[in-house]
Amino acid sequence: MTRRRTRAWSIVLAALALPGLATAGVAPAPAGPRVSDTPTPAQSVTLEEGLQGLLDEALAANLELRISSLTVQQRLAALAQARARYLPAIDFAARYSVADGGRTIDVPIGDLVNPIYQTLEQLLAAQGQPTPFPRVRNESIDLLRSPEQETKLVLLQPLYEPRLGPAVDANRAQVARAEADLAALRAQVVRDVQQAYYRWLAAQQAVAVLDATLESARANLAANESLYRNGRVTRDLVYRAEADVLEIEQEWLATTSRVRIAASYVNLLRNARLDRPLPATTIDEAALDRFRAALLRTLAGRRLDVDRLQQLAGQQRHELKSLDSAILAGEAQKDIARAAFKPTLALGAEAGIQGTEYGFADDDRYVLASLVLRWNAFRGGADRAALDEARALTEQLRATRELAGQQVRLEVQQALERFDVAEASLGTAVKRAQAASGAFEISSRKRDLGQINQAEFIDARRAYTDAQLNVTLVRAEYLARLAELEYAIGEPRRLEQESLR
Repeated sequence: MTRRRTRAWSIVLAALALPGLATAGVAPAPAGPRVSDTPTPAQSVTLEEGLQGLLDEALAANLELRISSLTVQQRLAALAQARARYLPAIDFAARYSVADGGRTIDVPIGDLVNPIYQTLEQLLAAQGQPTPFPRVRNESIDLLRSPEQETKLVLLQPLYEPRLGPAVDANRAQVARAEADLAALRAQVVRDVQQAYYRWLAAQQAVAVLDATLESARANLAANESLYRNGRVTRDLVYRAEADVLEIEQEWLATTSRVRIAASYVNLLRNARLDRPLPATTIDEAALDRFRAALLRTLAGRRLDVDRLQQLAGQQRHELKSLDSAILAGEAQKDIARAAFKPTLALGAEAGIQGTEYGFADDDRYVLASLVLRWNAFRGGADRAALDEARALTEQLRATRELAGQQVRLEVQQALERFDVAEASLGTAVKRAQAASGAFEISSRKRDLGQINQAEFIDARRAYTDAQLNVTLVRAEYLARLAELEYAIGEPRRLEQESLR
């Protein structure tokens, strides 16, 4: 009779526990932690559609990308300035000045001329002729005229300037480097958005699994308390069930925190409010197949071979293109340093009016043209030192480029190995979940028949929950490793090559 009653209570317990674990969706909110504590997702979409929208927003509004794009604009403006130095420079200048005092030039005209006039007067007087010679005063000429004006147009045209061409080449290389840095940052933003979104989705699905598990554990606790009150079981089973509930609640709280943190990071990348809802979706087997097929299309049929992918990365990684441009800029700097040893020739011309008043008479107008030749004869070795500095900088950039190439090859190898491990883990995780599901079903039946104790049943339930969570994490890890591999080989799908749609 006692055994029959125990089985009856076991059947009630199974009826309360099993429905909560049979579903993978979001269960009704438990009495303890609330599902509403997590960010409310937007309307459900496909994985591709949700990711596409986030990437569009991030690439349009990310603050780091905005800063990098402004750097490109600065480099373009510097290039325009360098090119403008080929053209003549024409300036308009006007000056009107009033002077008082200052140095003077004394000319003793009277002292020189008056004695001559005096002698002539004496000769004329002796002959009875008139003496018409006046007396001349000494003159004092001011060096600063008051007032004075000068209005002119000044033209300066370089005829031979060996530094202009290398300067344009250097600025052009800097523009290419800034553009490569911007493209590299775009690729990094794409990777970061993808991985952050996958982590958020995995955490969301983990919360759903824990919701169902928590509901089942609470039902199990309620059943054990009822059995204890009726004297069917001992107190230790109640404690065991209560500890199980508390363990799941603790894990639930940690997982919901990860949901909020992951959502905030995605919103940070797209420059949105940190609590802005994200598009809700699920990571299923079909989505994984579509993403892998998209990778193979992006690679144009290339096999996932490490040597081929390393070669592809060496051609496509924008970080390496940036260093190549920096090397070109260094070569241009060497040409600029060498140009200091060559002469320069320029044409200068002025045309305008001068005088104490404004006017256009012949005495007011003037034109002046000049050919100016300059050749550096001695600067204390500064030009030679500048050339040595440019050479050292270029060699440093070449070494940096070689090191970066090795690092990229290592990144590709690591990304491919991690991707292979994640891909292999997919099948293992699914089989583990299937085995845990079967084991839990059998344990439930044995418990209903009274053949196992409560601890064994909870262990089976925990293994089943862990297996479900592991499937979610492994799928998200697979997509994250896929995004890392695409970034490593320089083929992020969202960057100008292919849409996720």
